[in-house]
Amino acid sequence: MRMPWKLPVLVAGLNLLAVSLANAQETVSVRLWQDPRPLAGRDLRWGSGSQDRAPRPPFVFIEETPGGTQPKIAVRDAAGVTWDVKFGPEAHAEVAASRLVWAAGYFVEETYFVTSGAVTGVTDLGRAANHIAADGMFAKARFRKRDPALPRMEKAWGFNANPFLGTKELSGLKILMTMIGNWDIEGDRNNRILEVTAASGAPERRYIVSDLGGTFGRMGARNTNHTKWTLAHYEGEGFIDRADDDEVELDFDGLEWNMEIVPRDHARWFAELVGGLTEAQVRQAFEAAGATPEEVDGFSTVVMRRIAALKAATGLTN
Repeated sequence: MRMPWKLPVLVAGLNLLAVSLANAQETVSVRLWQDPRPLAGRDLRWGSGSQDRAPRPPFVFIEETPGGTQPKIAVRDAAGVTWDVKFGPEAHAEVAASRLVWAAGYFVEETYFVTSGAVTGVTDLGRAANHIAADGMFAKARFRKRDPALPRMEKAWGFNANPFLGTKELSGLKILMTMIGNWDIEGDRNNRILEVTAASGAPERRYIVSDLGGTFGRMGARNTNHTKWTLAHYEGEGFIDRADDDEVELDFDGLEWNMEIVPRDHARWFAELVGGLTEAQVRQAFEAAGATPEEVDGFSTVVMRRIAALKAATGLTN
């Protein structure tokens, strides 16, 4: 029987099968945290970004973006970079929070506070019309980079449904969210996954808290008078309810459940970590967010006080 034509077809089929099997066996790593130490070397003025990568005017209007409680637009800057621009009190809070979250080793998207500027080509504004004048001028905005190298997946994640349950890194993130007063955590609504190509070339998924605007005010669950970026309210909030040899109970009062209890050894690990931050670094985070001198003093004092309280609760003396 002569069927010589079948041999190359068979070889090609086997090659395709080998490629399919290799792809199926390729593992995608998942990450919530990377070691940021030594923390003393971290520049909280620029956080995950840099002065060279900051938004560069002039800004050209792309569209108004829906969703969320704060008005937002998308613009393109002089370097061709696309930015999501948010107005309102969250603009301050989100930048300061992103600096502290990044300092502790958790992943964030690149954000900057822009004191003022102008957008050309603005048309058909809805909610954002209250923040952009007829000549395109705006003030006090958060710019978040749309980085094509860090695309968001459609899939999201929640604090009670993720690959990191039971880890010290997830406990540390719960402590950090309480420390900065982030009440606006509910299921997977404000948490996203970034698709990244690691330095090794392998695919990686980074889990982030993608909306940090509901911070530095009064915490509170649904239908309460929670606030954002209000120093007097932030100063009056609790942080740690109790601590014993087994666990630490946080004074978390937000929309998510099961955020209050963390193992004591996890809390101690996180206390040792953030204990490496200096007051000067914490002040940088609030300066980067456009805080007034009084706000820089007040917010940074509360953050340093909470770090000290966490260390005391877990038995750290230095």
